[in-house]
Amino acid sequence: MANFVPLKQYMLYCLDRFVERYGMSGPFLEIGCGAGDVSAHLAQRGWSGVAIDASDEAIAAATRRLQAWPGVAVRRQTLATLAGEYPSIVMWDVLEHIDDDRRALARVAALLRPGGHVLIAVPSHPVEWRWDDEFYGHYRRYTVADLTAKLVEAGLTPLEFRDFTFPAYWAMRRVYTRLKRPPAPVADRDAATRVSALRNAWDLPLLSSLLDRSAPLWRPFHAVQHRLFGAAHRGHEFFVLARRPVT
Repeated sequence: MANFVPLKQYMLYCLDRFVERYGMSGPFLEIGCGAGDVSAHLAQRGWSGVAIDASDEAIAAATRRLQAWPGVAVRRQTLATLAGEYPSIVMWDVLEHIDDDRRALARVAALLRPGGHVLIAVPSHPVEWRWDDEFYGHYRRYTVADLTAKLVEAGLTPLEFRDFTFPAYWAMRRVYTRLKRPPAPVADRDAATRVSALRNAWDLPLLSSLLDRSAPLWRPFHAVQHRLFGAAHRGHEFFVLARRPVT
């Protein structure tokens, strides 16, 4: 549901709060940049960085979106081939697409500058598994305990977990996964992953279009949602902010 415009705007609102609270700074690395909207948001803050994706379709979309920001390099590249160190890494809706997520987190930790932060977004709670998980090519959903253990194993220290879907977006997903007929089962999970950033399970004729256009009306409620909600034991997707310790 991350391609639903009001939800994506709230995710970016949460990103700004993490930046302010923890003193995150550029340059950044975005792993799995999709259409480039997160990198564009960071570029608007004055950050430079690198946006990577393994999908040709995503790279084409990100290149178009980020052409106004020469400080952001867009590359078709995989996590395994990256080098360097970054003070901030963003990895949204990526980890659940990777079979060996432990190895991926170890690579992320190696790319993170000591004292740097990584902000990860993943689908949460196995009981929330629905047909759209298969539609997007997910391997799993996470619990706080499971992801904490994997982060610590990779040498990272979790600082904060925050759900960004409860109550409104969580309830909407419950409704649309019941109302909308599931597509045919995904035969190739990797193929589904490559185009997942540009696919939208939230696609009910007319209704989803109208709700996407309503995004400006949701903005006044961002601060309220952030203040009143965010407990990671609810909802269907959460952030985790982790830090690489300074040794």
